[in-house]
Amino acid sequence: MTTCYLLVAMLAQEIDTVHYKGRSAFSRVESEAEQRAFEAIQKASSAAQRRALADDFLTKYPQSWLLAGAYQAAASASLELNDHLRAVDEGRLSLRLLPENAPLLVVMAQVEMSLGPRAAAARDARDALLWLNLFAAPNSMKESEWKKVAQTLEEDAHAIIAKAGGKPPVFANPERDKSAARFAGSDACKSCHAAVHEAWRKTGMASMLSPIAQATLLADFSQPFEYSNTVRTGGGSHPYFEISQPNGTWKRYRVDYVIGSKWQQAYATKLGDERLFVFPIQYNALEKKWLNYWATIDPPGSERADPATFARLSNATSYQRNCAACHTSQLRLLRLDDTTMQHATFQEPGINCEMCHGPSAKHAASPDTPVPLRFSKLDHIEATLVCGQCHRQSALRNLGAKGEMNYSNERLLSQPLAEFGARAFYRDGRFRETTFIGEAFMRSACFRGGTAQCASCHDPHPRDAGHGNPTSLKFRDNPDQMCVQCHLAIGAQGKAHTRHSQARCRDCHMPPIMNSLGFMAASHQIDDIPRSDFAQRFGAEGSPNACLLCHKNESTDWLAKQLRDWR
Repeated sequence: MTTCYLLVAMLAQEIDTVHYKGRSAFSRVESEAEQRAFEAIQKASSAAQRRALADDFLTKYPQSWLLAGAYQAAASASLELNDHLRAVDEGRLSLRLLPENAPLLVVMAQVEMSLGPRAAAARDARDALLWLNLFAAPNSMKESEWKKVAQTLEEDAHAIIAKAGGKPPVFANPERDKSAARFAGSDACKSCHAAVHEAWRKTGMASMLSPIAQATLLADFSQPFEYSNTVRTGGGSHPYFEISQPNGTWKRYRVDYVIGSKWQQAYATKLGDERLFVFPIQYNALEKKWLNYWATIDPPGSERADPATFARLSNATSYQRNCAACHTSQLRLLRLDDTTMQHATFQEPGINCEMCHGPSAKHAASPDTPVPLRFSKLDHIEATLVCGQCHRQSALRNLGAKGEMNYSNERLLSQPLAEFGARAFYRDGRFRETTFIGEAFMRSACFRGGTAQCASCHDPHPRDAGHGNPTSLKFRDNPDQMCVQCHLAIGAQGKAHTRHSQARCRDCHMPPIMNSLGFMAASHQIDDIPRSDFAQRFGAEGSPNACLLCHKNESTDWLAKQLRDWR
């Protein structure tokens, strides 16, 4: 039987910043006693001792961030003790918290085959193959070692699917020719695709970064604002920030670029060496006020959340280091290290056509030559990965030997999710932040077992982009259509399915629980169904429940009874 590898890491990364392979920080462990108890499980000399220690850990720390690993260790011990039914239950609990655990999925599939439920075994094996195709090696393992492990897991998964009488998934993984790839720029698309180009120009993607002369300011710089005696704004039509210096003086930086255009706006200044730095205070259009955004999402001690540190002009506030990969097009970085961003260039500010469709100079010169990435020719996985270049916090950028990075529609693997900090998740394992919206969607049965992709519900250049459709929805006036276009039988049931006269599909299956720019966005773990067990275990803060979002005055005990009666 395949070895069950533990993928829970002690280190993790912060959210809302570009990730480069091999860099980690921040611990999930909340106390030394908890860490010692968890380590003791791994060091146990026998399966019986390991299971006893895991049981003890689960009793003492029922809300621990390390529950996925504890349940996996318990499952592994139960297998060694030939208690297969218990192992399946423990493994399933681990996977509820961390579904992307390919080694555990393969073990679960093997056990399920021995117990009889072949459909479940085939499903778990397919999921394992999917995650092996999408995730990079854990930081704790050498690349060469992980390749051997992954190959063994893939062979085992294929064998299980064949024995179960199913068909294994086929991953396209299209080759992307970079040797002679040239970019034409968005203006080259305008003459042939005028309507689409105009629609794209009004989207938020096009204005992810805008020179000040071309930007629409959300903040009123004619009304001076001061924050914490360290930052103040002014300038009116020539906006600037003034930052308090270590010697007590104020230094003025002009606003050269604007970041964002819908819900929130950040501002950046350009130095003489082409580096851009993002000011520590941003303007939220929904609340109509200035705020320290980083302080709301970063862990304690964050350098970029401390306005007093801006004067350092360090990587913490560097636009190129933290933002450019998802806010500019055709980025090229040179000599990126832990202290200095020496040089960075990009072809266009904002997200242009070729960020999604690939380098298209050949197509622009000869329209009969297709663009490299045609969505009608991509399967749902590859199409989702195109969007996931930016809408997937775990997407890993690879730096060359000299620190260079050519960002031109690479197929980006994800960093294992166990290596991210607790702030990214709720206690129940669901994603807390919209920066992980792509990862949440990939957990959905619509994606894993079906063919849903981002473009099933969103149009990246809708005709009404500038007229009240900031999220580029295809079915803005009839949101249920996003679901019933596939789930026809449920759509025909109507109110008989919802049992709520005014409910929409998204109210129960995509509850607004993801932190965004001053509002709660819909979870994209679409097959999320209200349950009471984790709500009772972790509480509303650790496991927000769709039912209790409406029935705010009710308890989790009430929820449990309602859901029992419902079924």
